[in-house]
Amino acid sequence: MRRYTNVALPADLIAKIDKIIEKKGLGYKSRGEFTKEAVRNLLKEIKKYE
Repeated sequence: MRRYTNVALPADLIAKIDKIIEKKGLGYKSRGEFTKEAVRNLLKEIKKYE
């Protein structure tokens, strides 16, 4: 089951994400897609230390 939530980010982070999305070769199509992958990667890193 998918649950969605809104997350507020500072404008400077949004601008950086948007620049990454504009680079077509990186494979990101939306802020949400980028953010989900970033969170997954961070959770993997944190799990290493548990």
